Amino acid sequence: MATISAVVDGSKNYFDLFDLPIGFVVDQSRLSERYRALLGGDAATSYGNSRSANSSAQEQSPIEIELAYRTLLDPLARAAYLLDLLDCRSEGRASAAEYAALGGFLMAEIELRESLDEATSRPDPAAAVAGMLTHLAEEGASLEKDLQRMLADPSPQNLAAAREILRRLELLGTCRRDAEDRRAALASRA
Repeated sequence: MATISAVVDGSKNYFDLFDLPIGFVVDQSRLSERYRALLGGDAATSYGNSRSANSSAQEQSPIEIELAYRTLLDPLARAAYLLDLLDCRSEGRASAAEYAALGGFLMAEIELRESLDEATSRPDPAAAVAGMLTHLAEEGASLEKDLQRMLADPSPQNLAAAREILRRLELLGTCRRDAEDRRAALASRA
């Protein structure tokens, strides 16, 4: 993993705040333990470094700590944050190829929404929507593995690929929520 400065815009980055290595994979138990310590919970004494925890908590407001925690807890938010950190380090910005890829992204969104519309108009729409949800979950799991691999080696090409994967995962999440809403509507009609 690339070394990233501990200070971005004059404040600690979220990984440093929770004493976590910078990367897509995060130790969830350590994150939760550190979160409780920063907010002054019972974990501060069991953490073993409550003095460090208290000094970090004094530098950050509870709202900032909560935002940092929620960002690192959610894989997509964590990936977006990590990409922002890496972009600050490499001063990378979207290229012309990335803007061109947005057209493909919009087409993929239209195709997924059409597939969902088709699923709800089939003879057994509940089964079709359930199948669509399974497909979305499988594709999402595969993309998360790809995202982890791209962020483990943050070359400019991998960062561009990671941004594409993140956009695709966000689209899948939106489609999954739409499919779940349709499944709930179908269940209420039954």
